[in-house]
Amino acid sequence: MLSVRQAADLLGVSQKTVYRWIKDGRLPVHRLGGQHFIERSEVNDLVIRQGLRPVPEDGHEGEPDEDIPLHEMLAKGGVFYRIGGKTKRQVLQNALDMVKGIDESSSQPLFEMFLAREELAPTGIGEGIAIPHARGSLLGYVRQPVLSLAFLETPIDYGALDGKPVHALFLLISPNVRTHLRTLAKLSFALRDPACKEAIQNEASREAILEIFARMESRFRTDS
Repeated sequence: MLSVRQAADLLGVSQKTVYRWIKDGRLPVHRLGGQHFIERSEVNDLVIRQGLRPVPEDGHEGEPDEDIPLHEMLAKGGVFYRIGGKTKRQVLQNALDMVKGIDESSSQPLFEMFLAREELAPTGIGEGIAIPHARGSLLGYVRQPVLSLAFLETPIDYGALDGKPVHALFLLISPNVRTHLRTLAKLSFALRDPACKEAIQNEASREAILEIFARMESRFRTDS
């Protein structure tokens, strides 16, 4: 659970903005002792729904913080095609098995973390795309953020808000909250770009996708 101040710090906005989102119903809250508290998962979901710009680069609560470009993360984690599976569980397992840079001993615990996150709320963001994500910091599964893209052989029902079947999964595993929220923000913002969206819809080549994300990264740097 996060206080309003902690949520504002993580999102890189003012507390006034967080209170406005609470009032507008965009951030569900719990009231305890006359104060507002917010679930971390709700902060994650807000980042995805709103397509927020990347979180500023100052650290938070002593957490190690690395701003690795999205295209570099994808190049390391991998872009994969024709991933099989007929259910959410099957495609998540098959996609995770392909991700580079994950120890075999960490695969099953991370898979369970993905499933637990999906039980909270489906991570389908619409237009055939989902962003399954998990933070590995509690058990030390990853030291740097891991991002991969898996195109499914057969689109599946993923519980997305627009009701469309999902054909592309961006799997994200982060070492800490700060890095997790920044990467989610950058990825969801990039996926609103028409060229990036078209490349994913058309299952463009690995090289073309990496090039588009590299261009998006240069925009992040220019705007920051």
